[in-house]
Amino acid sequence: MNYEVYCGNAHAEPNSSAVQQLAEACVEQDASYFDGCSRTCVKDKYLLPLTQFDNLEIVVYGQIFPILVLFAVFANAAVALVLSKKHMITPTNVVLKYMAIAELLVGLVPLPWTLFFFSMGNIKETHRLELWWCYLQKYSMDAFPPVFHMIAMWLTVLLAAQRYVSISHPLHSRSACNVKNVRLATMIITVTSFLCGLPKSFDYEYETVHGWIYSHGNWTYASSCVMMPTAILTNMGQTVYFNIYFWTRALGFIILPSFLLVLLNGLLIKGIRRAQRRKLRLLREKRSEEAARQRDSNSTSLMLVAIVSIFLIVNLPQAIFMGLLCVCETFTIKIPILEGTFPAVFLIASNMIVIATYPINFGIYCFMSSSFRQTFKLLFCPGASQLQCERRIEAASAVHSSRRRSDICSHLVNVCTNSEGFMQVSHHCLHVDYLVSDRQSTQFTTMDRSD
Repeated sequence: MNYEVYCGNAHAEPNSSAVQQLAEACVEQDASYFDGCSRTCVKDKYLLPLTQFDNLEIVVYGQIFPILVLFAVFANAAVALVLSKKHMITPTNVVLKYMAIAELLVGLVPLPWTLFFFSMGNIKETHRLELWWCYLQKYSMDAFPPVFHMIAMWLTVLLAAQRYVSISHPLHSRSACNVKNVRLATMIITVTSFLCGLPKSFDYEYETVHGWIYSHGNWTYASSCVMMPTAILTNMGQTVYFNIYFWTRALGFIILPSFLLVLLNGLLIKGIRRAQRRKLRLLREKRSEEAARQRDSNSTSLMLVAIVSIFLIVNLPQAIFMGLLCVCETFTIKIPILEGTFPAVFLIASNMIVIATYPINFGIYCFMSSSFRQTFKLLFCPGASQLQCERRIEAASAVHSSRRRSDICSHLVNVCTNSEGFMQVSHHCLHVDYLVSDRQSTQFTTMDRSD
């Protein structure tokens, strides 16, 4: 028999009875597969399919996913840029900025693999499989995205907790929830998430195989990645290693933060109702300035409740699924819904829904935050912002004869100022001619430094 025929020819299945006997004897010994090229019984290596459902994944990852990521990248990059402006830096906005960066990376990191393998059609060119394909698939699809999702989860918890402290204990929040402490908490969350995600980067090494493979009673011509346990996985044992990793991920980064978010969201809603009653009391007492500040605070809290609620809606199903999966794998429990095609299809659909919600956050910021909306206009539509500023100054100028000058100055400070020009506007308010002669030097943003 020609040995090269079944080693390198995808159209010539091995037909030697001797090779068939070797292959069957190999599989009976609980080996992973029989390599028809080298006539080797492979026990400590595992074939890694690059896809599970070719047609579905071509549509989802090759067509839908890049479009969703494009919107998510624009939305989150815009959020990060706007919230990075000096006059937008508050404890709440700092958390929102880092959340946007983490969510951006959740979608951006898998993009090189999905574009290369699915969008560019290399899924149909696996005969050209190279070793770097295996590592690109591992790190961009399996190792790093969960880490950034963990970061986003705990930053959402930090956001809800910080806001709850701000509305329930406003005096303590100034020292406990300042920008410095929020950044320190973000760094701790990031480092901890990477440390907990490291085991997934050191579980397997890879090589490639091209040739006829005997497994599960059939010969198949495979161009596939092959996983080999690393030394640390071999020494610890796969059961212990993966139980530690998946239980840590499930409890510490999915179930626990989801529970805390439900709790904190409920407390936030309760705090908002209490603050609303306080605002009504202030209005009855004709303390309009305090009532306005309370209204702004309530608006911010409502915006954060909306963000946290959307995050919970799309992540709670994953938390429940991950918890069930860990319990079943640890205690060898059989649940029909966790077998077959459902787990893979569920995770694909769930991941797409998570990515699709990221642009919604951008819409919430624009709809509910005038500071965000106006700073966004200044960054991306400077001409329109300048025109709007000029119109507002003209409105102030038209009424300055009948209103106190201090009222006009307050209006200008609130409407036509930026972080560099704040003192300049205040200074020019000392001069009556500023209203008509110096309007070209003023830019339009609204600064709300309150949380």
